[in-house]
Amino acid sequence: MASGLISRHLDKRSAGRVIRNVRAESETMKTKLKFPVAKERSIFFPKEASCPVCRTEKVLEPHSMAIVNLSAVLMTNRKTRAGSMSDDLEGFLRLIWHGAHNGGTGPDAGTEGSLDIVEDARGGQADLYFCSTGCLRQFLNECVDELERRIEKVRKRTSLRADTR
Repeated sequence: MASGLISRHLDKRSAGRVIRNVRAESETMKTKLKFPVAKERSIFFPKEASCPVCRTEKVLEPHSMAIVNLSAVLMTNRKTRAGSMSDDLEGFLRLIWHGAHNGGTGPDAGTEGSLDIVEDARGGQADLYFCSTGCLRQFLNECVDELERRIEKVRKRTSLRADTR
């Protein structure tokens, strides 16, 4: 198996020729993330035009980019599918672990944890920009890693309480 992630991008100018962007699997994020990465009226991440993962490639217009888009529309007429953005909406993006309970099965029974990636996005709109699908994947992996760290903290607290009984 090749050592590295390969993301492929089609370039219209190259008549369908595949361009490869190779990133080492061991590459780590150059920025320590602080969650949530976007909130309230700060609904664009990152604020500057460099990828928040590798910090070397540009994002935002006119550059190529992978985007996580969160959107909500206040429907004014469902029949005609008419709607608009509204400051009455607040959006969020959250990862949640819900452990089994009441006789359910699965790992980490009775344990819950969550990670807010975007919170209180006014108007229900937010965009997260990355220079490649590889950097997007690394960001999402970091989010899952952080969720697992939070689950582990709950697991340890729960086992400490059980041990003191």
